[in-house]
Amino acid sequence: MGDAVPSEPLSLPPTMLQLRRGFDWGIKAADAPENYSDASSADDESDADASEAPKSRRKKRKHEVQKDLTAQMHTKAPESTADFERLLLGSPNSSFLWIQYMSFQLQLSEIDKAREIGRHAIRAINFREEQERLNVWIARLNLENSYGTDETLEATFRDAAKYHDAKHMHLRLAAILEQTDKHEVDICVLSWLI
Repeated sequence: MGDAVPSEPLSLPPTMLQLRRGFDWGIKAADAPENYSDASSADDESDADASEAPKSRRKKRKHEVQKDLTAQMHTKAPESTADFERLLLGSPNSSFLWIQYMSFQLQLSEIDKAREIGRHAIRAINFREEQERLNVWIARLNLENSYGTDETLEATFRDAAKYHDAKHMHLRLAAILEQTDKHEVDICVLSWLI
């Protein structure tokens, strides 16, 4: 009680950060001031370049800027394994992408790789996405029908029938075999039913 409380709170002078120029989202790399350029380009410039006029340096940097090719990924078809893997990271439940990836590998005559991609797709697609998983199973049956043996077709069919409606899978396999005129395999399908 001996200390008196001051009537006004103590106020310290505000310390504010003074900016010379506001932030501009629309600024281009060529228009940026010198202190915004990256360190690697500063190291590459020689002492002779330091005497050049600022406008000529800006023009030179403008031509050095590389084009961003990833911005066009959504407009063009994937052309490499890396393209497919990048797209599948963003859409792991897309049977369309998985089947395209399998088809891409088949075009490269990589049948075993296409089989592995089909197996991986079944594991990667969420179990709630039944139609997406069914699409991949049908693609795997088509793959085995076209490139596999009767044994690999039977094994794939048995796995598919475990995870999906067996009657539906039998009808799908029968349709696949009918489309490819493989009637001798139809008899094998009948033996698989028993």
